[in-house]
Amino acid sequence: MIRLFMVSHPVENADKLARSLVSKSLAACVHILPKGTSVYSWNGNLCEEEEVLLLVKTAAEPNLLTSEILEAHPHDCPEIIGLDISTGHQDYLDWILKSTKGTP
Repeated sequence: MIRLFMVSHPVENADKLARSLVSKSLAACVHILPKGTSVYSWNGNLCEEEEVLLLVKTAAEPNLLTSEILEAHPHDCPEIIGLDISTGHQDYLDWILKSTKGTP
């Protein structure tokens, strides 16, 4: 199963996390979208933080990917959302499978 994971991450070290995921074959590609501002409530406080959004393309086992992100992420409860991909350019989807050791 090919998935797209969306992960919000502070600007600092986002590139380090992206490189780590790809080098460990947990992601075929990580696209880092430019920084934006996240506004959220945490422990009863209104928070505002500059973050980037990582788009992680993978066929790796979701729990392995999530564990790796949690280990590297500075937040206690980071945004990690996975969406199943059912259609797309087949050559690209095959490349994701091969790059992340997924099963075709």
